[in-house]
Amino acid sequence: MKAGLIICTCALVTTGAATIGSAIAGERGKFVGTSALLVSKYNEYKASEGHPYKAAQSGEFEGLLFHLGSGKALDKMLDRAHYIVQWVGDAGTGSGYCMKTFTTSEGHKLFARCDWKSSTEKGSAGVVTLLGGTGPFNGIKGKGKFNVVGVTDKVFWDDIEWEWETP
Repeated sequence: MKAGLIICTCALVTTGAATIGSAIAGERGKFVGTSALLVSKYNEYKASEGHPYKAAQSGEFEGLLFHLGSGKALDKMLDRAHYIVQWVGDAGTGSGYCMKTFTTSEGHKLFARCDWKSSTEKGSAGVVTLLGGTGPFNGIKGKGKFNVVGVTDKVFWDDIEWEWETP
């Protein structure tokens, strides 16, 4: 009798663990999070003297994403995900775009693109678009917003949220 109970309990635990990281077809949710990012790369390309755009810039931030919102399994998987932002900007217009990659502790990746405009001297805000990913993020689509604020020249805070849907 005990052996049957142990096998049944193990099957339930295993099945429950498998569904934690699984996406359900047509599932929808809203992710809300914040992150701490460090500048890992920065390049500035000065324009020729007198050029109205002054310079082009590129760089990379790296840090952790923290989940603040819903109870959906896909959202919870992103808690403490490794977060990389690779960006290109135009000093003349104060705008640009970036590629965002979120890697969960299980190794699954979520890819996104962002389009931004400077909102303050030390910050920018814009739109984030989900582009899919690996594992449970395969085929995911969504859109949202973000707001990045410089704490120092090397440390940034990123508040980010998006609505998503699985295929």
